[in-house]
Amino acid sequence: MTDEIADLIPFWTSQVMRKESLLFVAESEHEPATATLLFPPDRIAMLGSADGVAVYTEGEDYTVDQPAGRLYLTPRSRIPFVTRAALYPPADGNGGFMHVRGDPATFMLCVEGNFFHHRQTVATYAHAPGLWRGYEPVFAGAALPHALDHLRRGAPVTLCLAGDSISEGYSASGVMGAPPWQPPYPQLVVAGLEQVYRSPVTLHNFAQAGSASDAARYTADRIADAQPQLVIVAFGMNDAGYMDADEFGANIRALMASIRRTAPDTECVLVSSMLPHPDWHYTVMERFPAYREALASLCGAGVVLADMTSLWRDVLTRKSVYDLTGNGINHPNDFGHRLYAQVILSLLVDAWDRDPASRPSGAPART
Repeated sequence: MTDEIADLIPFWTSQVMRKESLLFVAESEHEPATATLLFPPDRIAMLGSADGVAVYTEGEDYTVDQPAGRLYLTPRSRIPFVTRAALYPPADGNGGFMHVRGDPATFMLCVEGNFFHHRQTVATYAHAPGLWRGYEPVFAGAALPHALDHLRRGAPVTLCLAGDSISEGYSASGVMGAPPWQPPYPQLVVAGLEQVYRSPVTLHNFAQAGSASDAARYTADRIADAQPQLVIVAFGMNDAGYMDADEFGANIRALMASIRRTAPDTECVLVSSMLPHPDWHYTVMERFPAYREALASLCGAGVVLADMTSLWRDVLTRKSVYDLTGNGINHPNDFGHRLYAQVILSLLVDAWDRDPASRPSGAPART
């Protein structure tokens, strides 16, 4: 198994966290910059720059409060960091800045491109078992019989995707043109499926930046024309500024119905969105769990939920939003794209230690 595929194994099933992202933040000029790991580490095997160029040394560049899982930069550290003040800069007319909810005079740092990527680090470390207490997706099993039948037989699979800028791939290093050139989550899902099932997967990504669920109907015909076995539907980030949960759910229901009129065997993975920065003025944060519930109500035969909303919420009980961000506001970094892929693949792969394609035809999957 290659390193790229190993990165897709769900972190909650392993005692080794791979390339968890961190952004070191100094609360003031008198305090060392710090960052927190998701789990207290037994041993940090590697701490390096997110672009893979630099590797840092414990004791020289950082120290570890092992029980707390907290890292501190040393006075002479080579590791980049940002100050809290820099994350809330003064207004300067730059369109990349957005203001804090309820406070138009306080701005937030929002930068597309490599700004956060070049300042983030990644950590690979071992930790004790059983530490994760958050959301864990469950293998879809009989809920997706047609798609899984194709995959188990090694038959060609067509995968379509409808979504917004997150699904288009924004802030993945491969899309930004920066090392380590990691693809965004749709391509990671394809790579994982092909690795496990040896089934050729063709991806048609119809996601578009700025899209919301009320525009999804415009892609329904193109999706149906592709006659996909599986469709990933991933909206919510843009919707959350103006749309209630009932309308959101109705839009997704209409999209699926439109696709199935001409592609009746198509099955769907509905993705509830990651969470944006909680201070961002545009989104109504209460809508994200409401959207998740609206999507859950649509699930049943041929439709399953990839609950990124709950996973993101649970990861943020220990980590900073700046550890996961690609632009400071509403896009995931490489680690965030891997989290998306891990959740979706967990619905489609029952065990990474077995090759489903090696089962006799019709052999049941473990659930």
